[in-house]
Amino acid sequence: MSYDALTLSAITIIVVFIIVVIMVGRGKAATEIKMRILARNLHFMQSNEEAMEICRKIHEKYPELCAGIDFTLKDKGTGVEIDEWNSDKPRPEA
Repeated sequence: MSYDALTLSAITIIVVFIIVVIMVGRGKAATEIKMRILARNLHFMQSNEEAMEICRKIHEKYPELCAGIDFTLKDKGTGVEIDEWNSDKPRPEA
C-alpha cells in the first residue's frame, strides 16, 4: 500500500495535533489541582493563627518559597505541622 506525500503529511499533522491537545489537557488538569491546593492552604492559613506563624517563620528563612506550592500545612490535632515539603531546601523544624 503506497501513500502520496499529501496523505502522509495530513496523517502526521493530525497525530501531532492530537498529541498537542492531550498535552494541553493534562497541563490544565495539573494547574487546576495546584490551584485547588493553593486555595485550600490559603483558606486554612487565614483561619488559623498558628499556621500563619509557621508560614511567617518559613518565609523569614526562605523568602522565595510559596505556601501551597513549595510546602503545605495541616492541622494534626495536636497543632499545625508541615504536611508536605516540596522544596529542595532543608525542611525546617516547625
